[in-house]
Amino acid sequence: MRTKIINMKKTILFLTCLLFVFATTNAQQMMHRENIKLLKTSYITDALSLTPAEAEKFWPVYNLYTNKIHESKFKLENEIFRQINAQGGIDNLTEKQAQEFIEKTILLEENIIANQTKMLRELSKIMAAKKVIQLQKAEKDFNRRILQEYGRRKRIQGQ
Repeated sequence: MRTKIINMKKTILFLTCLLFVFATTNAQQMMHRENIKLLKTSYITDALSLTPAEAEKFWPVYNLYTNKIHESKFKLENEIFRQINAQGGIDNLTEKQAQEFIEKTILLEENIIANQTKMLRELSKIMAAKKVIQLQKAEKDFNRRILQEYGRRKRIQGQ
């Protein structure tokens, strides 16, 4: 019971800090990757209740693999479609070119899954399995909150 109250207080504190950051910066700065990364680091540390010893082992592994995953997702979401647009769009691709883009997409998706798998295996070696599962939940919760805040900001700007 006491742990839940402490976690609730930490979550409220995090949300207050999150809202403060969003309130004190303009929309471009607010969504800057570094600000979000700092908020995510704080959120995950809090959600997992990482001890200093765990954090020392956790963050290098987590950062290594999330950077690799981010890089592959960026290539998937941006570079491939930029290349398609440079060809004049999907309608102007030959069947061979389309197949090449499909193969690139498959390789990037496999790379993402491989890095996610490696990260989970590595993290399972340095912390309890329950914390690894809590990490997955914390990441989803954080992303959901960021998207909700971004949507809220967009609605406010649109008014």
